[in-house]
Amino acid sequence: MTTFVETFVGSLVTAQYIGAGTNYLVETSAGVLYQVYVDGNSDVVFSKSLDSGKTWAAPVTVFTGTTTQLSVWFGPWSGIANGLIYCAYTESVTDDVLYRTIDTASADALGTQTTIFAGVSAGVNGCISITASRGGNLICAGCIDAGLEPFSKKSTDGGASWGNIASPYEATTDQLILAPGFAADNQDILCIYWDADVEEISRKVYDDSGDSWAETSIATSMVDSVANTGGFPNFSIAVDLTGTRLILAAWSAVDTVDADLRCWFVSESAITETTTNVVLNSVDDQGLCAVSLDTISGDIYVYYGGKSDGSEVYNAIAVYYKVTTDDGGTWGAETRLSVGVISGTRQILTNPRMVYLSAELIAISSSGILRCASIMPTLPGVATVQTGVQYGINGVQFTGTFSGGGTNSNANILGGSVVH
Repeated sequence: MTTFVETFVGSLVTAQYIGAGTNYLVETSAGVLYQVYVDGNSDVVFSKSLDSGKTWAAPVTVFTGTTTQLSVWFGPWSGIANGLIYCAYTESVTDDVLYRTIDTASADALGTQTTIFAGVSAGVNGCISITASRGGNLICAGCIDAGLEPFSKKSTDGGASWGNIASPYEATTDQLILAPGFAADNQDILCIYWDADVEEISRKVYDDSGDSWAETSIATSMVDSVANTGGFPNFSIAVDLTGTRLILAAWSAVDTVDADLRCWFVSESAITETTTNVVLNSVDDQGLCAVSLDTISGDIYVYYGGKSDGSEVYNAIAVYYKVTTDDGGTWGAETRLSVGVISGTRQILTNPRMVYLSAELIAISSSGILRCASIMPTLPGVATVQTGVQYGINGVQFTGTFSGGGTNSNANILGGSVVH
């Protein structure tokens, strides 16, 4: 694979990384990219790319205010074909958690803003996560000021109204990631929970019919990092709808000698760690992570900050990735994604489900600047091109020679794709 572009995303000044909100790069089935983020004015905005991250449109405002945390989820990641990006964000003046949608299937129409939770105070070291169940219920949970105001809410009407449910949140600076479950009850929810007090990551399962959470340990000796301006996330998921599981990656410690970047497959019925770690016994100066599943090949990509030999200084690091083609039995070589070392890196985001022409992309927050680096898969030889399958990246025309001996003219390059 070849890094072919690194660009700025939308506003050059952002406050994207100031709270532990689970955020992602959204990719539609047509290959259109959306990055929702907090800009330098503390407003919630989104920028959009039609050419695999080469260029980004001017930001569109979702909310004007003083935002401290932001979380997003995309309906299709829960198997819902609605094109909606669900946005939950904390307003630090009113201290409320608010909700709004972006309809990618309807000219990016913005939904009506509603209040998820009416709070009293909000801080930058809280957490927030939103998701949709496979059955369509929305769940939003977290703590907007690191222990003082935990909340857990559910909407059964698309976010028009929100009611209280049992809370997975425990105390202090715990962090969580919500995701759809895979049980017979399609309204059940999975939660990956990082308990700061006991340094443990666990799986919590929400039983919708019983309004209760059941917890099972995933790993102990997992030292958390407070999610404020120090950087977030250090654990991340991707949803494997076909495999009915979550793919979880997490650092055992951040910026620490001998830290490991570990990976698991998590469902209601099983927790299985990969045979090998993504990174084993880090020399130092590594952290942050993001996970992406290639929904065509099944390959898993894990992105992280810092070179494994310790030659970079934490928060002045490049972004790297490794890929596994055998469910973590082995991981490929460490490959740098960003063009160079980026001073002040605080966050790594990616599209957790790659669905368009196998194009992997990643957005990087660096000292209040969002950058997008994009990589392009190697196109197959003519002899192995499949009938009816398009190859390439939208707007990027392949101009080389195929390994099977074909050239541009007889391989039918059309608008940057190979059509056989």
